[in-house]
Amino acid sequence: MARQAEFSFSGTSIKAEFKKVDRKKIYGWTSIEVFDEDGSQCKLAGLAEGSYIMPSGSTSLVSLNTKGEAVSRSALVGVNGEGKKVEKVPSIYDEKVMLREASLDEYLSMAVKSVYQLQIGENKEGLLHELNSGKIYYFVFNYRADYEGDDAFLLSNENEVFAVTGMSSDLEFIGLDEYEQELVIDETEEEDTDLDFAMF
Repeated sequence: MARQAEFSFSGTSIKAEFKKVDRKKIYGWTSIEVFDEDGSQCKLAGLAEGSYIMPSGSTSLVSLNTKGEAVSRSALVGVNGEGKKVEKVPSIYDEKVMLREASLDEYLSMAVKSVYQLQIGENKEGLLHELNSGKIYYFVFNYRADYEGDDAFLLSNENEVFAVTGMSSDLEFIGLDEYEQELVIDETEEEDTDLDFAMF
């Protein structure tokens, strides 16, 4: 059985499975295959140090300490700009997620990263009723425990519930008044309409 996250809103709890909305499934995709003159399929490779051919999957990233020793990701500790240790944001699967009502402006200020369709068993109609009435719910999305979660909003299209994730931005509308300038036309100046083709 797929993992489910538990959400709480207006005194009601629901459990939902996240299904990523893949653009490939919606719009399809194309792939290009390259063959050599003998008909064998070509594969992607990298060139290391100008002389070593490294097939795909031969390289990886590793974290090193000041002594040049490899360090596992589990041993790394997150710190803030002041050098103080910060705690990880729990995964949405680790504890119940409390939804809070958000404004439309909050949602529209987000740079979207991913969209998920929620597969909900019980109490789906209750959440759909709230969302279809115009409400938007906010929560912090973290698939696995990490030091920074994504902003996420729950929306609906009448029949299904979707989670839109990304990062919110602080946008401020400046307006157009500061850029308005009155255009002054000096009618005393005669427009020179004669063209000298020698200048071209």
